[in-house]
Amino acid sequence: MSRLLFKPITPEAREIVTSFTLHSYGQICDLAFANLYGWAVKYETCYCVEDDSLFIRFSSPLRSHPAYLVPITRGEGCVGKAIGRLGREAEEGGYPLVLMGVTPTCRERLESNCPEAFTFLEDEGNADYIYLRERLVTLSGKSLQSKRNHINKFEKTYPDYTYEPITPANALECMALEQAWLEHHESEDGGEDKEQEVILRLLTHLEELQLSGGILRVGGEIVAFTLGSPINGTTFGVHIEKANRDYDGAFTMINKLFASTIPEQYIYVNREEDLGIEGLRRAKLSYKPELILPKIAAVRRHECKEY
Repeated sequence: MSRLLFKPITPEAREIVTSFTLHSYGQICDLAFANLYGWAVKYETCYCVEDDSLFIRFSSPLRSHPAYLVPITRGEGCVGKAIGRLGREAEEGGYPLVLMGVTPTCRERLESNCPEAFTFLEDEGNADYIYLRERLVTLSGKSLQSKRNHINKFEKTYPDYTYEPITPANALECMALEQAWLEHHESEDGGEDKEQEVILRLLTHLEELQLSGGILRVGGEIVAFTLGSPINGTTFGVHIEKANRDYDGAFTMINKLFASTIPEQYIYVNREEDLGIEGLRRAKLSYKPELILPKIAAVRRHECKEY
């Protein structure tokens, strides 16, 4: 059997890739096409469509061999012949099969169909925070009273604030805020610099990627911006959210304003991982997620005869 023919993720690949992802049950942020394209600068993300299945391959600085997202096959769950196909791909390449983005449901099916074939590795920092869209808009309930207080304070402190959608005409203005943010968040591994490149890719291809977003201004100056796109038919992803912390409540304000623009067909909003950063974890928990969805790595130890 011939090897899978992978192609780089480009904006032109959106239609074929989303024909699988938008109709799948997958809620993980990794399946959003904007994320696949944006982070391809770091992970060399590629895709292949074969046997009515979508395969996503990427490289990691932590590994000398590629890893794969759980393949999507039309009409099937996360367990099917496509995983066997990836197993043969790994064998022919001389490296272990590593699956990323394995949800608990998928793990159960893998363990049931292929007992002891996989080793599972879980990292709390990789879990996605998923919220009810309506609650992000209304901030209703006692548990979100502090968020409503932040909104009220922001509106009183900055009565001249404005909110506008991101368009090709104003998109690149957001990079000034991103640059200012970088100057206050230097890292040793250059991760923030790579994120800046990702954001520039997204803003430059806003329409091609069918991204939506919002800009919050005070006195005409951008103090926060956000970008997002659909993950599947019920879940919308927020991929980027930046704010100037000198403007108290800017994060809360941009979050609520953008959530109010997300179409009602999306019941859930995935606000992605906390990356093991304690402050980010507290911030995400403070919005009372409906679900914290683990994303597990699965390493195949031996062949599964089921496939």
